[in-house]
This record gives sequence, C-alpha cells and structure tokens, in this order.
Amino acid sequence: MIRLRTRPPIPESLKSKKVEDTKKQIENMIKAGINLKSADFEPHWHDIKEYLWQWHDGKCCYCERKRDKREFDVEHFRPKAGISDENGHPGYWWLAYEWENLFLACKSCNQEIKKTQFPLLGGSKRAFTGEDDLKLEKPVLINPVDEDPEKFIGFVWQEVNENLVIAVGLDKEGRGHKTAFELTAINKEEVKEERTGLIDRFQTIVGTIILAKYTNNQELKNEFLNKIKEDTRANKRFAGFRRAYFRAAGFGEYVSKD
Repeated sequence: MIRLRTRPPIPESLKSKKVEDTKKQIENMIKAGINLKSADFEPHWHDIKEYLWQWHDGKCCYCERKRDKREFDVEHFRPKAGISDENGHPGYWWLAYEWENLFLACKSCNQEIKKTQFPLLGGSKRAFTGEDDLKLEKPVLINPVDEDPEKFIGFVWQEVNENLVIAVGLDKEGRGHKTAFELTAINKEEVKEERTGLIDRFQTIVGTIILAKYTNNQELKNEFLNKIKEDTRANKRFAGFRRAYFRAAGFGEYVSKD
C-alpha cells in the first residue's frame, strides 16, 4: 500500500443532474426513516471507474494487485449504507457520490474483507449526517491519499511463515496492523504468495550490484541501481513491498520517490 498521487479533478459525470436527483432521493429516504440498502443507490459511480483506473495505475488502492478492470470495484472509503462497527448507523449515505470518498479496490479487499467495516480509534466522534464534522473522526483504515501508508505498514519476509512476505503494522495505535490483517486483503494468502514471487528478482538485482562493486564494474553497477528506481515506481504492483525490500537491503537512496 502506497500513497496515491494527488486526486484528479472531479469527473463531470459526478456533477450531472441524474446524480443530484439520486442524492436528493436518498436524502428523502433518510428523512422518511427508511433503512438504506446498497441496492437503493443508483450506480452512477461506475461511470468514473476509468478515471479511478488511470489514477490508480490499474492497481487496488489497498493490496496493490494489478487485475483485469472487471475484477475491481468502485470503493467507498466510508461505506455508503450501514456500518458494521456501529449499530444503528445509516452509513455515510451523503458521501456515496462524493469524489473524495471514492477509490478503486479489488473484490477481495472490498467485497470479501472490508465490506461495511469502518472502525474508529478511541476518542473519535462518529459522523451520522452531512452536517457532522468528519475531521472529528479518526479512522483505523489508512487513507491512501491523506496519509502515507508506508509509515504505517511494513513487511517481513525472512524465515517467517515459510518465507512468505507478510505485511506488518508499524504504528503504536495499531492502524497499520488492522488495515493489513482485518480491513483489507493485503495479507490474504494468495496476495502474500504473489508478493513473495518478486523476491528472486530483487535478490538478483542486489547480488549483481554487490558483484559489480567488488569487480569495480561501474557500468554494471549503475545499470542495476537504475533497475531499483524502475522497479519501485508507483505504477508497479506491490510498490510498497518493493521499496521496503530495497531499503532493508541498504539501497533506500535509489528507491523511486514518485
């Protein structure tokens, strides 16, 4: 999980009359005391999936897997209909069509694990209406735009669980741990296996640099140092782990900063 680039301008489709009409309809249902279901929300956000796809470099915003576009959902960071962590909460219905609340996530992260979870840290004040201040909330789930996930989630891979690459929490509040283990598919078995498959390539890069250093082959050394930068760019799958690996190997200064 890495920090995403600055969010692009809001797509025109989210400013359309049909979206405004749907938002008003949802608001009227809330005023009438109707408990909302996901099916009550017209899927206007599906029109912006291409925008999210381009912005996310075709990756899940959480686990960083690259998949066919059909295997992704438009993810509501704050769930739109009901919160499993808060009985009686109607969901953040007023944010259902807000650009700042939308991301691209794989079905494993969105449908299998996160679902309607949105826990808050102790001392937070949960927002129940559009008039409430979201700044008073302290979400457990890492926001990949507002925060740098690499400060919260690291990786271990040496002689742990048959050498699988496991994401671990780094912060004292436990947000990184819960994001990786409870709220997303970052540590799902197949995701760990896919991350682990990258290690052979990384070992080759590091080994070649060390060999080039001892044989005084500066050209070869520079070639493979450049490979580190290319291999850790934001558009690469599992960029967070890639960067962690090369930092741990002592080559952090060559990691991409994009």
